[in-house]
Amino acid sequence: MTNYSKQFYAAIQKYLFIFLLLSVPFSALSQYSFQGKVIDELQQPVQGVLVVIGKNQKVAITDTLGNYNFNFSSQNYLLSFSHVGFIRKEIRVNIYLPATTILQRKDELLSETVVKAFERNTSNKKVAAALTVLSKNMLDRLGTNSFVASVNTVPGVKMDERSPGSYRLSIRGNLLRSTFGVRNVKVYWNGIPFTDANGNTYLNQLSLNNINRIEIIKGPSGSMYGSGTGGLVLLSSGDSSLTKQKWVDLQTTAGSYGLFSANATFEQVGKNASTLSFSHLQSDGYRDHTNMKRDVVHYNGTYSLKNWRKIKTNIFYSDLYYQTPGGLTIAELNANPKQSRPAAGVFQSAETQKAAVYLKTIYVGLSQGININSRWNNLTGIYGSYTDFKNPTIRNYEDKYEKGLGARSVFQFKSGFLTGTIGGEIQQGFFASGVFANKAGTKDTLQFNAAIQSRQYNIFAQSDIELPHHFFINAGISYNNFYYGYKRASNINPAKDNSNFKPVFIPRVSLLKKLDLLSVYVAVSKGYSVPTIDEVNAGNDIFNVTLKEETAINYEAGIKGDLIKNKLWMDAAFYFFSLQNTIVSRRDASGGDFYTNAGKTKQKGAELSLHYLPVNNIYNFIRQFKLSSSFTNVRATFDHYQQGTTKFDGNQLTGTPPNVFVINADIVYANGMYINTSFSYTDHIPLNDANTFYASSYWLYFVKLGYKTTLGASTEANLFFSSERSPKNPYSLGNDLNAAANRYFNPSAPQRLTIGIQCRIKGK
Repeated sequence: MTNYSKQFYAAIQKYLFIFLLLSVPFSALSQYSFQGKVIDELQQPVQGVLVVIGKNQKVAITDTLGNYNFNFSSQNYLLSFSHVGFIRKEIRVNIYLPATTILQRKDELLSETVVKAFERNTSNKKVAAALTVLSKNMLDRLGTNSFVASVNTVPGVKMDERSPGSYRLSIRGNLLRSTFGVRNVKVYWNGIPFTDANGNTYLNQLSLNNINRIEIIKGPSGSMYGSGTGGLVLLSSGDSSLTKQKWVDLQTTAGSYGLFSANATFEQVGKNASTLSFSHLQSDGYRDHTNMKRDVVHYNGTYSLKNWRKIKTNIFYSDLYYQTPGGLTIAELNANPKQSRPAAGVFQSAETQKAAVYLKTIYVGLSQGININSRWNNLTGIYGSYTDFKNPTIRNYEDKYEKGLGARSVFQFKSGFLTGTIGGEIQQGFFASGVFANKAGTKDTLQFNAAIQSRQYNIFAQSDIELPHHFFINAGISYNNFYYGYKRASNINPAKDNSNFKPVFIPRVSLLKKLDLLSVYVAVSKGYSVPTIDEVNAGNDIFNVTLKEETAINYEAGIKGDLIKNKLWMDAAFYFFSLQNTIVSRRDASGGDFYTNAGKTKQKGAELSLHYLPVNNIYNFIRQFKLSSSFTNVRATFDHYQQGTTKFDGNQLTGTPPNVFVINADIVYANGMYINTSFSYTDHIPLNDANTFYASSYWLYFVKLGYKTTLGASTEANLFFSSERSPKNPYSLGNDLNAAANRYFNPSAPQRLTIGIQCRIKGK
């Protein structure tokens, strides 16, 4: 090499060295500093959260206070937060990085699941009550377009589907009053009453697309939630995340018996969040005359006006139509389980009379949450609803509308070992009904019309005290007042009447001991339930002032928590429930419903659920393997119950299976494949109070196979196939109770197949 060449290369090395020295401070100057904090739903800091830029550039780990900080050369990037036991979260940073990020715990770690029952907002194992939370993943896991399969995995809870669109719900065997619909179970939606002042809950108008979470509390809960002996359901929708993100979610499914659904959702989350969705569902049904169609539009919004004030809106419109095929006798069932109720005697068939339900509802809820100061907060909500209900039946044609207004306000005080809660709730309902002769699905001669006004209110107070040695006392009481006013508006025999129920106090007290991994508790509660409008005025011209309210006492003990930390969760409850003035349904010779008080019932039960998570590792080929099972045993009998000269003492409670067993298994693979399975057994069910007719026991199998993948940088796709099958044919997911002419049976499809695809498109 020449001297010139050596000098040339030496000069290059010199200037390169100088350039590198000079570039260091300029690179440092181009760095931007970022910092933030990660907390959970309970506002507690989360330590050990891995903070990553892009796909794999690790930049920070949160400390014991949940804080993190890092430097980066750009102000625009994708940031993700991950931690074992929490749902991974991504946010798009564009100069602005939120000061606080909320991570939601995974469904698998049930001991840390945050529950809202009794306004506690704490982990499940700190609440002295038998309760279950169904997350969005749990509701969607079997791909059935219905709440039925998921709800029926909960021990002590049974959801019936007599035909597509016709739901009933019972908790701990309390189904006697529910000839149709949901009764004796109070339902709230985003903290505001969804059950109206008339006692009706139109759960069948909701789509799975509208609900992100269901919390089911078993046993009387009147100390804070008013009338009811069966239990309580808390529905939630919307997103509490502070992440800035937009997305569009599209889903469609098709399946057996003309099943087709289409859902579209636009969601934007951040400081202010909003969700707008449209859902369509239709089906021809397994039996003749079981077509159904439902369209739902739903808007949910959350607006953070200031750090201490948040407003939520919940606007919902549903248009539901479903045909009612009617019950079959055992002979008709064996001859042709797919047929609808045939003509008999003077009565036409269900198909000839075009028996169906037309149901339209608009519901508007508005709530405001305020942090008054460091110790006091308040949540106040109001709602208004309007329902248009038309029901041509084999006997007649009912045309009614219901208007409802209500409000609920809760103040809470927290200071050290004491949490105090006070509040009140008021509901007002207006009910107008006309009953006509039914001429092949059209209104004919007016038989009668009536107007009913309903009003109920309750005032409640509760205290939660944390004692030494991890003991927790919860004590609450409410004052409840109910009124129905009736006016027969027809020109013939006009009349006015009312039914004032005696105001009552409803107490509840519990004691919980928190151990290392487990919690044990005992609770005593009183139950009180007034009859609904449809029971005191059961589609006829009689206002049944003799129908009395039910009263109950419930004793309960339970144990729940981790048997193996973050691996094996157990929840067991044992109860004794005694009900007086039990309301039962009857059918007259024409098939019309009426209700009466029928003595006492006694219900002794045991409920057990186990959840096992042997594999939960994002680096394995099998990333997650989850097993769960539930078992329900109920010894429910009539006590001091006589009909005419016949005594039914000791008979099994109508509509209640003594044993139910469910086992689930879910597997998630690294390549995006997943499998969800469920296997259940339901014992025989008595169909009348005399216990002379039973529905046979049956097995039911579910399997769902799916594949999740990403399409480009902004689209996630989910393709799935599901199958539901019972080797028992015919079997039923919901029969008629105490039916006239022994028409008890509503057979269900022995097998149903569904295929679907979901696309989630992220916005900028």
